[in-house]
Amino acid sequence: MTVEAQPSALTRPAPPRTPALMWAVVALCTAAITVEGFDLIVYGVALPAMLADGSLGLDKSLAGTLGSLAYAGMLVGAVVCGPLADRLGRRRLVLASGAVFTVFTVVCALVTEPWQFGAARLLAGIGMGGVMPSCVALSKEYAPRGRSALVATVVLAGIPVGGVLAALTAAAWGGPLGWRGLFGVGAALSAIMMTAAYFLLPDSVPSRPATGTTVQDAAREAARNPQDGGETGVRTILSGPYARRTVLFIIANFAVLLSWYGLNTWLTQLMREMDYPLGSALRFTLVLNLGAVVGSFALAALADRIGPRPVTIGSAALAGLAVLGLSQGGSTVVILGITALAGVGAHSSLTMLNDWVASSYPATARATALGWASGFGRGGAIVAPLVGGWILQAALGPTVVFHVFAAAALLCAVTLLAVPARRD
Repeated sequence: MTVEAQPSALTRPAPPRTPALMWAVVALCTAAITVEGFDLIVYGVALPAMLADGSLGLDKSLAGTLGSLAYAGMLVGAVVCGPLADRLGRRRLVLASGAVFTVFTVVCALVTEPWQFGAARLLAGIGMGGVMPSCVALSKEYAPRGRSALVATVVLAGIPVGGVLAALTAAAWGGPLGWRGLFGVGAALSAIMMTAAYFLLPDSVPSRPATGTTVQDAAREAARNPQDGGETGVRTILSGPYARRTVLFIIANFAVLLSWYGLNTWLTQLMREMDYPLGSALRFTLVLNLGAVVGSFALAALADRIGPRPVTIGSAALAGLAVLGLSQGGSTVVILGITALAGVGAHSSLTMLNDWVASSYPATARATALGWASGFGRGGAIVAPLVGGWILQAALGPTVVFHVFAAAALLCAVTLLAVPARRD
C-alpha cells in the first residue's frame, strides 16, 4: 500500500505551489533549522559555566567528549532519516525528528551526572540530524526557479542564527539562567517551532509528481535521469555516475564540519584561554555566527549567478586563512573582524556545499544524498570537540587548535576541486 493511501496528520498531499506557499515553506524550514542551531550551539556558549560547575566534575577532555556526542547522534539521524524522508515524506520526518531533539534538550537541562548529559545529547543529536536533510530537500523542492542557492542559504542560515540567539541569550541572561536555563530556553523555542510546523508545514513525497509540477517538468527530470525509475536513493548515489561525487562530497563535508563546529564548540573557551575576558569571548562566538549569516547571503547571490562550485571552494579557502589569522591573536577589534571572515567562509562553504549536493542528484535521491553527505560528514563534527579537548587538556595551547581547524577548511577546498562537473 502506498503512502498516499494512508493519509494521516503527519502526511498530506502537496498543495498547489503558489509563490506564497513556496516562501512559507522556506520560512518554516528556516525556523526549524534555527531552533536546531540554538540547541546545538548553546553547548559552546554554556561550556565555560559547565566547566566552572564543580558538581558536574568536567575537565576539558571530558567536555570535548560530551560535545562530540550530539554530532555522533546527528550522523545517525541524517543517514537514517534522509532515506526515510524520500520514502515517507519530508514533513513527517521534520516533525518526528524535531520532537526527539526537543524532548532530550529538556533532559539536558535536568541531568545531574555527565553520563546522563552525554546520553541526552546523543539522543537529541539523532533528532537534529533528521531535521536538516528533510528541511533542505523540502525547501529546495518548493524553491522558486532560479533561487536554489538563495533558498539553501536562507534555510541553512538558521544554524548560525540559532548560534547568534544562543550567544545573545548567554550574554544577556547567562548569569541568572545558568547553563541549565540556557538549555531550557532552547527546548522551549523548539517546542514552539514544532507546534507551528505541525499545523502549517505541507508535505512532498518525491516518488510521485507534486501537484504544481508540470508534465514538461517531469519529462525533463526523467530524461536527465532515465536510470532512476526503480532504484532506491542509496543505490542511485552509489551508482557509477554518482559514486565518485558522493565520496568526495562526504570528505569535503567532514572537513568543513570539523572546522565550523570546532569553532562553535570551542571559540568562547579558546578566547578565554588567550586571556580575553568572558564578555569579549562571548562576543567572538556572536560575531562568528553574525558573519556567517550576513556573508552567506551575499555569497548565495553570487552562487545563483555563477554556480555553487567556485563559491563553495573559495569560501572554504577563506575560512582556512581566517582561522589561521585567529591563531595569531591581536587587538580585540582586529580579531573580531577576522572572526567574522571565518564565519563567512566556514558557514558559506557548508551552505553552498549542501546546495551543490542537492543539485547534483535526481530529485528522488536528493534527501538521501544530503543525508549521506551531511551524515557521514558529521564525523568531522564529532571529531572537532574531541580534538579541541585533547589539545587543551594536553596543554598544547589554543594556537594548535586553531591550526587544526584551519587545515580542515583548506582540506575541504582542495577536495572540492576534484568533484566532477555534472552533465545533465
